Amino acid sequence: MFDGTWGTTYVPRKTEVSPWKPWFAWRPVKINGKRVWLKTVYRRCINTYVDMEDWERWEYGTIFDVLKEEE
Repeated sequence: MFDGTWGTTYVPRKTEVSPWKPWFAWRPVKINGKRVWLKTVYRRCINTYVDMEDWERWEYGTIFDVLKEEE
């Protein structure tokens, strides 16, 4: 363990990002600040592992977000 000057401890963290996959938005999701639903969009899962806990969140995007990341 690491004790810093503020009494903080080091926590090992690992983040895994899944690839983009097409998904039908059957509920409203926010993409680039706008709510989109009943359309096919792209989404990916981002898992963060901290001290044996799994925090999962989803990120949504359009085909342009997918293409922009492939550059």
